[in-house]
Amino acid sequence: MSEITVTLKLFATLRRYLPAESQGMAHALRVPTGTEAGEVLERFGVPVDDGVVILVNGRTASRNHVLEEEDVVAAFPAMAGG
Repeated sequence: MSEITVTLKLFATLRRYLPAESQGMAHALRVPTGTEAGEVLERFGVPVDDGVVILVNGRTASRNHVLEEEDVVAAFPAMAGG
């Protein structure tokens, strides 16, 4: 099975789910081709629920978004305000 390289970025309270060896708020990893954004988050224990916003390459994405080589998956808790 082939693999691709993606980068996971976590923000705010989700940063605690990054491995200790991460560079700042980002972590590069290899995943099997066909991996979905939600699977990457679940791999690190990030709770993937309605309160988490997922971006792939800066655009809003669903947890079912199939990743491609060099994609950047970012997640942050939804914020309310006004």
